[in-house]
Amino acid sequence: MIRGLYGAASGLQSATEIQDVTAHNLAHSSTPGHRNRGLVSETFDRVLGRAQDPTGDLTGTALTGVYHDFRPGPLRQTDAPFDLALGEPGQFFTVRGPNGPLYTRNGTFRLTPDGELVTASGGYPLLGEDGPITIPPGSVRIVVASDGSVTADGEPAGNIRPTRFNDVRQLTAAGPTLYTAPPAAGPVQTEGRILQGWREGSNTEPAESMVKMIETARYFEAAQRALRAIGESIQLNTRPQT
Repeated sequence: MIRGLYGAASGLQSATEIQDVTAHNLAHSSTPGHRNRGLVSETFDRVLGRAQDPTGDLTGTALTGVYHDFRPGPLRQTDAPFDLALGEPGQFFTVRGPNGPLYTRNGTFRLTPDGELVTASGGYPLLGEDGPITIPPGSVRIVVASDGSVTADGEPAGNIRPTRFNDVRQLTAAGPTLYTAPPAAGPVQTEGRILQGWREGSNTEPAESMVKMIETARYFEAAQRALRAIGESIQLNTRPQT
């Protein structure tokens, strides 16, 4: 019966965390460059077995990690000069974060008064081969070619080089669309295809997320009912005999 308590309680905890992640995905289903998140779960005895021989005394589910679905999102043409999209999957823009480089598929940039191209949220400068991409003040026509070369009124203004990784699974979320990467992830600057005037959307499917939220809510209710039934049974079995 105690084993049943562990199983039901772990079900409640898992359902709560899955619901939180699903709600996050749904909230960012219209955020450019957002990548769907998911949770990895295993049984208690499997987790314990990594450190010691499984005893079989505990049952239930343990959440062991978060993963990101890096499949590309849909492309939408905006014709905005500072909307950029990456034409190749598995590549990222590199921006200068407060504690080092950050990586993103969100190519919605804006121009600062100093002429730097920065992320629309956070204001992190877009990095090219030789540092931040800087547009000379007063420039009228800014063109980003498909090979990443940037010109302002016909004059060179930088060169965007996407970053790819040998092991994209090692990226860690630093925001809704930003990621950090350890050296072991193997970041490498590479040639890519830049699309100016295009915006890549989130790869979260709102309908699928809504269905998952309903399924998880039912799973939570079932675990809650099981926990209540077990608790009532324990009370009956421990009640003093008269």
